[in-house]
Amino acid sequence: MTRLRLFSEPFAKTGNIAGEGFRRLLGRPSLGLLQTVIRESLQNTLDATEGKLGPSVVLRLRSLNSEELGSLRSCVLPELPPASASVAALEESLGRNGLRVLEICDFGTSGLGGPVSADSPLVDGEAPDFVNFIRNVGAARDTPHGGGTYGYGKTSLYAMSRCSTIVVDSVTRHMERPSRRFIACHLGDAFDSSGGIGESKRFTGRHWWGVTDGVDGVDPLEGSEAGCLAESLGMVRRSEEELGTSVMIVDPALTSEDPQQSINELIETLLWNFWPRMTRSTPLDRRLTVRLELEGEEIQVPDPEEYPPLDLFSEALDDLRSGSGDTTEVQCLRPRTHLGRIAIRKGVCGVRDPSCIRESSVVPDQCSHIALVRPVELVVKYVEGEPFADSRFEWAGVFRCSDESDVEEAFASAEPPAHDDWIPDNLPKGHPKTWVRVALRKIHELAKDFAMPVGERATHGEVGPPLARAAAKLGRILDRASGAGPGRSPGGRGGGSTGKTGGPRLSKPVFERLESGGNGETLAFFRVNLSNAVDGRQKILVAEPHLVADGGTTTTSGLSPDYQPVVRGMRMPGHDVAADGGVLRVTDVDGEVEIAVSIPPEAAVGLRVWIDSDRAA
Repeated sequence: MTRLRLFSEPFAKTGNIAGEGFRRLLGRPSLGLLQTVIRESLQNTLDATEGKLGPSVVLRLRSLNSEELGSLRSCVLPELPPASASVAALEESLGRNGLRVLEICDFGTSGLGGPVSADSPLVDGEAPDFVNFIRNVGAARDTPHGGGTYGYGKTSLYAMSRCSTIVVDSVTRHMERPSRRFIACHLGDAFDSSGGIGESKRFTGRHWWGVTDGVDGVDPLEGSEAGCLAESLGMVRRSEEELGTSVMIVDPALTSEDPQQSINELIETLLWNFWPRMTRSTPLDRRLTVRLELEGEEIQVPDPEEYPPLDLFSEALDDLRSGSGDTTEVQCLRPRTHLGRIAIRKGVCGVRDPSCIRESSVVPDQCSHIALVRPVELVVKYVEGEPFADSRFEWAGVFRCSDESDVEEAFASAEPPAHDDWIPDNLPKGHPKTWVRVALRKIHELAKDFAMPVGERATHGEVGPPLARAAAKLGRILDRASGAGPGRSPGGRGGGSTGKTGGPRLSKPVFERLESGGNGETLAFFRVNLSNAVDGRQKILVAEPHLVADGGTTTTSGLSPDYQPVVRGMRMPGHDVAADGGVLRVTDVDGEVEIAVSIPPEAAVGLRVWIDSDRAA
């Protein structure tokens, strides 16, 4: 088995970046470390996709067995850097029995291609992926509408390791031939050395283990020997045709010692950040497929459509993709520019997946958020808005910026290194800065007002009186909702008709007004018209209320009596016909029927009304 050689990078006369400076590239991201690692790694994976199908990724959390740990110690890292802090960190990690590693392995990508030396010229337009990932510090994105950059992403990998060490195995093509490359890297602090390396020098703190390059550095181990060394560590096996890269983070600093908790965090991180590329409707050439393994056992990753509230986000994104849903254009008026579109879906709060039922979960219990994406369809961030008053309902939206090059470039340039925000102040004065600022302002306004539009608010921004609030809700809902309500009426009859041509008929219920009833309750009054009922036979009109929350409907099953809408009475003005409750008997009478329904606090109701021929006399 090949033993790798250590190379510690000395400072050049013209200067280098020290290890401490490299680590500071990470800054203070708003995301957790694991979230940052997964976001950055998978963004680079998506940017490097090749072929007719989208990439696949395998995330593996496992413990090295004794043989694998022995190979890591004796063949991959046989010599430790001559810096006390690095030696201490590596010895502590390598001294663990059952040392844990986190592997991020992608397939269907280009791998780490290009030259292996940073000073080598590029040939025939090759991308310098290897040197950008392994050697260089910070590289601008070179993928149109791409999602990531190498400098920030790889910094997070080192930060994730307790000993700041990663092992990289990549299968790529170089000079039109398959090439397998294996190398290990460690990021420490700058140090001085006068022994063991040669003359007294100052070193950057960056270290690599590879094979001698014939001068004074190391290159990656290549070919079959690289494959053998990777397999000796238990890394994913690859043939020459399975292009892609595996990164093994040694001794990951996970938030929990319980591996199942770490897997739950991985699932949540994956779906919360990459659901747009994982939905069932995502085109195959863009779809991201992810597998999880814990100690060799595969863990199922739910589809976004089965992981509330991502089901609503997925529906909103489908509306944007198809152009057939109800979407809102976001424009800048000066200069007039199309900035993007927003789609919003709403519904009943779905039961949360067990992976996100924990205190530190980023998945909200009640969603009221707009996801911000560029055309690459990776989530940049979520803008939180005002939730529905009824906590059993939620809404979710997506804003996707325009794919016009100038506009998309403006939003991409407004992102910090973590790609987790749009910051207009990152841009110089000009149209791009205006575009981003205007879009964000309009997104925040919509997020604030969607659950309760401006017209429903009091003049000083406070919620208006209960009657005004409920009236506005009812008016907005009934303007666009069928009076039949959810489902069908008993006996298969929908609201507003007997179902018989030429027989008695009811119009759809129309909301009329609100009044304060006895005991402080609020009554909503609805009106329906009964026609063709003068035939000598008795008719039984049945009214049934249901809860409505800004477009969502639900049954009252399981609710307390205080939250049950109830029909208090029905009557026909101008006729001596009235009844308490939701059943009214009429004979040979046409005309208007008024129905009074009690409304629970902070809720709105809809109404179904039908003629029950089965109960008629």
